[in-house]
Amino acid sequence: MVQSINRYRPPKAVEQQTNLNRLIAQQQALVAGESRVAKPSDDPQGWLEIASISRFQSDEAAWTNNIGRAETRASQAEASLNAIANGLIRSRELLLLANSGVTGPIDPGALAVEIEGLAGDFTDVLEQRDNFGGPLFGVGPPIRVPISYGRTVIASPNMDAVREGIPVGGGATASLDQIMADTVDSIRNGGPADRAQQLNALDGALNRITTLLTRQGVARSTLETTGEQMDQSRLSLATRKSELSDADVTEAITRMQSLLTNLQAAQAVYGRVSQTNLLDYLG
Repeated sequence: MVQSINRYRPPKAVEQQTNLNRLIAQQQALVAGESRVAKPSDDPQGWLEIASISRFQSDEAAWTNNIGRAETRASQAEASLNAIANGLIRSRELLLLANSGVTGPIDPGALAVEIEGLAGDFTDVLEQRDNFGGPLFGVGPPIRVPISYGRTVIASPNMDAVREGIPVGGGATASLDQIMADTVDSIRNGGPADRAQQLNALDGALNRITTLLTRQGVARSTLETTGEQMDQSRLSLATRKSELSDADVTEAITRMQSLLTNLQAAQAVYGRVSQTNLLDYLG
């Protein structure tokens, strides 16, 4: 019975060629773009750091998305609050005009109608939806948007903060709707004292909106600053991850060529040894 020639092949020579082929395949993969830390055994410490960076990049992607949505919402809320502030300033002007006793050809009733129109505009502004379909000024606690570890931002105030509990003087409070209704009534039916009282109420409403606009400015500044920090962090993380995982293609090609040369030499030696063993066997 003829037996396998492999019985006469040196085991170390076979193992050497197998190892060289494996190393060549690794270098080919690196040249093709595979990470040099493709599995934990390649570099345990590097693998852990890359995994940590990947998790942080995932978190930052979510935070960046939140920042973008919050910036859109904050801008929309700021524009809406500015519209209310301008309406309140105009209401003050109309009330002063009615209370001056010098309205010229303007009927006080016309002034009241304009203020009613402004009050209707306020209602429309407060009930509008944001760009994502939700209420811009929601009911209940304001939504805190997470934008980083331990950091949240309120992109827009809730409805109560805008419309309810506005100081009107003497320790009393009223809603924005009630202030506007009382202003209309003071023009139509009230006297100078009633209108003077409504000036205080309008000033209270304007102070409330001014305070909210200041908070919007702070929120937008926070979002802008955090967004810039995210951009810098994203670049730093990508650079570090590249340092850990990306192969030096030039180095990989040089090493692969060296390994190929070694493999060719090993195969040549292997062939001569195998041929001698075969002749010995046939002899």
